[in-house]
Amino acid sequence: MKQCGKEPIILSVCIVTYNHEKYIKQCIDSILQQKVEFSIEILIGNDCSTDKTACILGEEYGSKVVLINREKNIGLCANMYDLFLRAKGKYVYLFSGDDFLHINYVFSKQVEFLEKNPEYFSVSARNLIYKQKTDSYQDIMGPVGEYSIYNYLLDGGVPSVVGTMRNVFAQDKEFNGFLKRGARNNEEMKLWLYTLDKGKKYIIDEPMSVYRSVTEYEDNYNSTHTIVDKVHDYAMDYRIVNRIYGNKYNVKPYYLRLLNWYCVHMSYNIKDMVVFFKSLSLEDTIALVMYKMYLKTHGYKNPLKWTKEDYLIKNNKNWKANL
Repeated sequence: MKQCGKEPIILSVCIVTYNHEKYIKQCIDSILQQKVEFSIEILIGNDCSTDKTACILGEEYGSKVVLINREKNIGLCANMYDLFLRAKGKYVYLFSGDDFLHINYVFSKQVEFLEKNPEYFSVSARNLIYKQKTDSYQDIMGPVGEYSIYNYLLDGGVPSVVGTMRNVFAQDKEFNGFLKRGARNNEEMKLWLYTLDKGKKYIIDEPMSVYRSVTEYEDNYNSTHTIVDKVHDYAMDYRIVNRIYGNKYNVKPYYLRLLNWYCVHMSYNIKDMVVFFKSLSLEDTIALVMYKMYLKTHGYKNPLKWTKEDYLIKNNKNWKANL
């Protein structure tokens, strides 16, 4: 891999890590093994890890990476955002320290795509899930090809990793500061809405990266946060993105589907259900109850208008973000 020297940096690889001593070497090695003909920088935000992550990065990689050791834990979102502002590349690739790349031409293929297709803001690919408990891989067959903000609001899910994006973060910092606010450790809703608002994504029909599904005893977001914690995070971020983008996009159907999904997955436990509803605002509780009543009386099918592009994307030519 060609790292930055005197040549202009084409790609900034931004890695967020916290207590990834078991996995960080595989992550970095998979990046260093990439075959590219352009200059790359690797920025690593170590979010005050309490294990040996910092030692491994310092001893193993030295000048091959730009290591930022946080003096205090600032959370994934603030860590990610700071790396974005530091990035000098024409493009930015976001990665987590416990994941790794599956093949050695990820960067070359994705950068080449954006160079040839200026109408796209970002590009990613299908990803594999590595199930650590069973030492097995699962191929996620999500949507491929062109993917827009309409698809995101319609599908109500995250189809792939964020992948490679055009680097607009520093020049757009007067607007995008909300990316570091709200939920500390869940960037999904904020980052996906922001990037898809900038332009459409292309998802390559080939698995290129591996998302690690670790055991329940590991110190990560999914294992240390209950369903109620996650709902609280999404509620915070929904209020943020709805305030900013509410006059441009109808985010509420996406949010209600998300709340209902979590509600269904805890319906077997009455105690958890009570805690779940207590964690919601009165407005969210009423909206969710009405949505569930609608589903029950309409064969558990979503309102037809929720599939209409002109309902999800408002034709507001005078839209202005409420920051």
